[in-house]
Amino acid sequence: MKLTLTCALFLLLAVAATVAVGYAPSHNRWGDEGQQSLLAVAAICGGAALVALIPMAVVAPRYPGHIGEAALAGTVIRLLVTMGAFVVYQVLYQPHMTSFLFWAPVFYLVLLAIETTFGVLAVKRYYRPTPKSTDGATS
Repeated sequence: MKLTLTCALFLLLAVAATVAVGYAPSHNRWGDEGQQSLLAVAAICGGAALVALIPMAVVAPRYPGHIGEAALAGTVIRLLVTMGAFVVYQVLYQPHMTSFLFWAPVFYLVLLAIETTFGVLAVKRYYRPTPKSTDGATS
């Protein structure tokens, strides 16, 4: 649980830091619409990343042998939530597309790197391989 909370904190800090770094340049390059796109992408990617943590948070401590499946489920959730929210946002609000399409991969990849790092840490913390059986064979 502590590892999951730490990961969630790092994800939120990464979102805040990326917004802080990109806020003024987005305004200078694309104006207010560019800033709105930046904030929308930050909210969508940040929310999807937090939701994607749930399978790993539930499975890793209780069923460490299934961490791989939980990681895959988190990846699928992250991709579907992000893409679905992007489509809905684009249809409803018609954002500034250049800014939107610039920031989408930036946030997605930054948050993916953090999630992957914490996934590896979860494997190291919780997973203990079982000894291989020889099935009666002798060496």
